Amino acid sequence: MSDANKAKEIYLTGLRNQHAVETQAIGTIQNQLPRMKPYPDLYAKMEQDHRRSTEQAARLDDLLAKHGSSKSAAKEAVTGAVATVAGFIHSAAGDEVLKDVLAAVGYKAYEIGSYKVLITLAEAAGASDDKSVLETSMKEEQEIGDWLGEHIPAFVKAYVGQASA
Repeated sequence: MSDANKAKEIYLTGLRNQHAVETQAIGTIQNQLPRMKPYPDLYAKMEQDHRRSTEQAARLDDLLAKHGSSKSAAKEAVTGAVATVAGFIHSAAGDEVLKDVLAAVGYKAYEIGSYKVLITLAEAAGASDDKSVLETSMKEEQEIGDWLGEHIPAFVKAYVGQASA
């Protein structure tokens, strides 16, 4: 297999993996949203993140189709199950909103890193025209991650206020 073909194969695997990551994000956010209703700013931002994750998954579908490939059904099933289990684990804790926010901050860092890898792989695979799509998604993840990180003190204070009520 030539280097160009191997690079494209690695890139397509990366796109499928990222699609599974976005699918997991969608499921996780769906599980978390009901617990975030007492925190209106957080709830609104997570609804926005849910919409963006759905859009990002669609963009990845489009890139895969453009290259004659598709998402991995097996990876989608596994990541969907992981999102469900993760939602149940945190929902049993009294401080689940704080844990959800911390997990989201970490997950955003992972997604940002994943998109950086995909951008580099796109170049190596000769798919430089895909970079702008991937950069858009990466910037969206950075925006949400930065917002969450900046608002951790406010979430903690709001949580304490809710717990004291």
